[in-house]
Amino acid sequence: MQPEIEKSRQRLLESSQPLDVEIRCIALQLLTNMRDRLALRADADTESLNEIVHQTRVDSKRLRALWRLLKPGLKTTDYSRLERLSKGLAKPLASSRDAQVMKETLDWVSADLPPDVRQRLLSGLVQVLGHVTVNEPALLQVVQTLLRLEQAIVAIDLSSMSKRHLHKGLKQTCRKGSSLAHEALQKHAMEPMHRWRKWVKLLLFQSGWLLDETAPKWISQVKALGSALGRLHDLDVLTVQMEEARACFRQEDLDQVSTGIKAARLNALGEIDVLTDEIYAKRARKRAKQLYRCWKH
Repeated sequence: MQPEIEKSRQRLLESSQPLDVEIRCIALQLLTNMRDRLALRADADTESLNEIVHQTRVDSKRLRALWRLLKPGLKTTDYSRLERLSKGLAKPLASSRDAQVMKETLDWVSADLPPDVRQRLLSGLVQVLGHVTVNEPALLQVVQTLLRLEQAIVAIDLSSMSKRHLHKGLKQTCRKGSSLAHEALQKHAMEPMHRWRKWVKLLLFQSGWLLDETAPKWISQVKALGSALGRLHDLDVLTVQMEEARACFRQEDLDQVSTGIKAARLNALGEIDVLTDEIYAKRARKRAKQLYRCWKH
């Protein structure tokens, strides 16, 4: 029987408890979840292993969002170390996850094409990507980084951390998101949209550390925005990959899937435009203040 791969049980930061103790507890609890999940890899099949990789990378982003939230109250050297180690949890798994996402994107965007066309496209993509799999050395590197990160969290001095630092961190994230949204929506180009997406996800993960069902309704719209930006990015990455390796595909097959990609991209952009109008109707300062007050009270 294959092990059941679960998402991490993210523990909320309690505003009524000493902040330094709470921060250490929620971070270490997430590391425990990650370690327990990684321990299942020996008995995991390919599908379960891919899910372990995916959830590990998600948790890496959760941790980085936490450090960014706390950055105003952290020493520069402490923030840099926590950020580097947390990012290092995902780096060894990047190539296998990116390849998996490209295959999944091609699968859903070509769903309406004839089976023989879909098969040729997938075979061509596999030829381009090569045989990318999750390997034990990469997973072992993650486990070792996890241990170093745990040691860093235990050792860090959080005694000067205060609630005003969290409020400032939220304001910085909201302002950066608004700025990148304005830049990205002017041209809908791949790189600005991707930068914006990172900060949208950052805000979503930060709110996840602070609030659950008590979060403002617009947080669910932020989640939908992050998903739409994610689909858009996946489509753009797939397009670039296939364009750069045209020799591995039939031109008529590329033409057919290109039509589907363009339609999916337009749908995502339409959803993004609607959600942006709703989310960014309030100024960044007000959105940050609302999140902070919901958490504090």
